[in-house]
Amino acid sequence: MTLQTETSAPRTYTVTQLSEILQLTPATVRANARNGTWPYLRFGPRTIRFTDAHLAAILAASETTPPPPLTRLHRRRGEPPRYAPAAP
Repeated sequence: MTLQTETSAPRTYTVTQLSEILQLTPATVRANARNGTWPYLRFGPRTIRFTDAHLAAILAASETTPPPPLTRLHRRRGEPPRYAPAAP
């Protein structure tokens, strides 16, 4: 009886590789992994890796829509902007 293994292992990225992909510093990548903001794999006390699924989750969690710009009047008064109610 032989044991069949998959020939294609999932792609993993080091901290340096992921920092280059995301255009961040390695320290930022490590900090986000350590504080639990980003998922990662741990292979010992100092070795962490990221998979394609982790990269997709990081990008999805980081995606935001910028708020509309404030008008001069609102910025001067310090009031929140007033918007027309959304159509149903």
